[in-house]
Amino acid sequence: MLRIITQSAEVHTELQRIRHRIYDDAIQQQEAAVKKILETVKDRGDLAFLEDLEPPLNPKQLRVSGSELDAAYQQISKDLLDAIRVVCQQLKSFHQQRLPKSWVKFEEDEVVIAKRYAPLKRAGLYVAGDRGSHISRVLMQAIPAQVAQVPQIVLVTPPDATGKIHPNILVAAQEAGVQEIYRLGGAAAIAALAYGTESLPKVDVITGTGDLEITLAKKMVYGTIALDTTVQSSDLMIIADRQANSTQIAADLLAQVEQDPTTAIVLLTPDFGLAEAVQEQVLQQLQQYSPSILTEKAIAHYGLIIVVDSLGQAIALANQFVPQYLMLAMAEPWDFVDQIRHAGTILMGSATPKAIADYLGNSGMILPPSGIVRYASTLGVETFLKPSNLIQYSPTSLKKLSDTLQLLAEAEGFLANTEAIRLRFKGESG
Repeated sequence: MLRIITQSAEVHTELQRIRHRIYDDAIQQQEAAVKKILETVKDRGDLAFLEDLEPPLNPKQLRVSGSELDAAYQQISKDLLDAIRVVCQQLKSFHQQRLPKSWVKFEEDEVVIAKRYAPLKRAGLYVAGDRGSHISRVLMQAIPAQVAQVPQIVLVTPPDATGKIHPNILVAAQEAGVQEIYRLGGAAAIAALAYGTESLPKVDVITGTGDLEITLAKKMVYGTIALDTTVQSSDLMIIADRQANSTQIAADLLAQVEQDPTTAIVLLTPDFGLAEAVQEQVLQQLQQYSPSILTEKAIAHYGLIIVVDSLGQAIALANQFVPQYLMLAMAEPWDFVDQIRHAGTILMGSATPKAIADYLGNSGMILPPSGIVRYASTLGVETFLKPSNLIQYSPTSLKKLSDTLQLLAEAEGFLANTEAIRLRFKGESG
């Protein structure tokens, strides 16, 4: 049952409980096991996981072959292939707008300052599970890497019980510019990407989502390589006014839970009648789907309907909760958007379901955890670029500033810095 609450004290308590739903004891139970997996892969390479895979693989079987990639195109419909290509083009257009441009500026006295963006050499993308429903997770990672012109894009994903990877994933990866695909999952996959093995050379950045094991593994290898973010469960918060459609809102909430059974779903509305209607609609719509204990558990444990005094109060609560996804199911969402300080992706109006974010809006569940959205951003083309500052001073320009630089260096006690400046003018008079 999706609960309705109205009391202010209970509201804050419940939002905090949901936001911090991954508890320390669960983390501690897995930390030691994940650390052991990482160390084993680092020390033993391929031998750390090939024999343990089901079914066991030899090194040549770890990478998906060209014939398998070709065969995948014969296993999906033309309509699905066309849909994948439409989304690829949409995402390319979006990321090309985000692509930062290198620049150079020539100032007086032959001073040159510049900023250059260069793609990382090798990117590792992680896609959890072998489900064909993970098409969006492939595209949301691979397309920005492709737009950034990363020369080597690698994907790792666990195979099914027969050692195969779903053709949907194989086709999506190829359409998005992935050059190498490996059948490997869990912490072992993260370790192989981070440290490299005989069959899988190390990468410069790892992106992608997964369960707690993946989250912990990514945290532990950070520093060895770059990361997008240590993603945990995603959250959907909806702010709805009195004109919102209860049937649509219920469907949006269930769509989020369907993708991630550990997700939090929260509706904020000043209309108690709408709250009751959404509660009833969730129960009715659940009957249309195959029964799922995980879905029902997510709704009961991590789902809330909060009746607020006003839309202003709803926005204040959203800013405190910091959701990855925030949907404004309002007649005039643009009147309120400037009041929202923190959200990973904001969906504007009733005609913008979360599917837009998943497939066309550059979100695709690749978002920082709740709270971290305050200072982090979604995975994007910048994830795959390395910025460098370029500075060139002429002898004339350096001399004009030498006294200033030496005074600052001396004030901070950096005598070698002072000497490095002074020596450049040694022997000059005056």
